[in-house]
Amino acid sequence: MLIQPALDKLKERGALHVGFQRYTPPFSYSVDETFDPVGYSVDLCRHVVAAIGRQCGRDEVEIVPVEVTSSNRLAFLEQGLIDMECGSTTNTVERQRYSLFSRSIFYTAHRILLKDSAADTDGRRALTITGIQDSTSHRSLMECEHPDPDQRFDFTGCPSIFSAFERFRDDPQVDAIIADEVILKSLLLRSQAAGVRFFPDGLGGEPYGFMIRMGEDAFKAAVDDQLACLFRSDGFASLYAKWFMQPLPDLGFDLSMPMSSAMREVVRSSDDQVRL
Repeated sequence: MLIQPALDKLKERGALHVGFQRYTPPFSYSVDETFDPVGYSVDLCRHVVAAIGRQCGRDEVEIVPVEVTSSNRLAFLEQGLIDMECGSTTNTVERQRYSLFSRSIFYTAHRILLKDSAADTDGRRALTITGIQDSTSHRSLMECEHPDPDQRFDFTGCPSIFSAFERFRDDPQVDAIIADEVILKSLLLRSQAAGVRFFPDGLGGEPYGFMIRMGEDAFKAAVDDQLACLFRSDGFASLYAKWFMQPLPDLGFDLSMPMSSAMREVVRSSDDQVRL
C-alpha cells in the first residue's frame, strides 16, 4: 500500500492523522468518550503542525486525533493510519530500527509503586509486579540493578498502562507496578489510591520523542526545527508549567514537578536521544 508522505498530505489536504493515548496524563489524555485529547504532547503537536502548515502555505490545518495504545501505535504508524505519534514514547536504540524519532521532548525515570501490604516481606517471597508488557519499564526491571537488591520480583505484563494500573489497584495478588515516573504519579493522583508508596530510587532514564514513519526524513527535520523554535521561545516555560505545575484540565490535581536539570538539558540539546 502506497502511503502519502506527511508533508505532501499536509500541503494537499491541510490535515494530518496523529496518534495520541487516552490514559497518559499529562502528555495526552481524554475524559470524553468521543476522544478529544489534551496534554503537554498534544500542545507541542498543535504548535509544530500549525507552524509546518504555514510553511506549506496552509493558514489553517487540521489534526485528526487517532486513539492508540502502547501495543498498536507502531503498527498504526507503519500502516499509514497515523502520520505521527505524539505522547510519551521513549526513544530507544531498538525502536529506532522501526521508526524515526523527533528531538527529545521530555526525560523521565522508571519508578516502582508498591502496596504497603507487601512492603515488609524482607525478601522472603517474590513480589508480583505488573506493568506494560515488553515496555522500556519492563526491560529496565529485568536488566537494571533493582532498587532493593534483596528483593525478588515476578513480572506479569499488561497491554497498556491503564490496564496495568487497574490490575495493580484491584488484584490483591499484585504487589507493585512499574512505569515511567510522571505517568505513574498522574495515575496515582487521579485514582486517589491509599496504602501505596514509591520505592525511593528510580530505574534508569529515558527520553521521550514523537514517533515518525521511517523514510519521512524531511518531515522529521521540519518537526525538529519547530520543536527547537518552541523550546527557545519565551512561551515554553508557561506551556511546561501548565501541564506540570498547575491543576490538570478536567482532572483537578497538579503534579508539582518543576523543570528538572534533565528536562533543561532536553530543552537545550538538539540531540534526538538525550542520555543523562
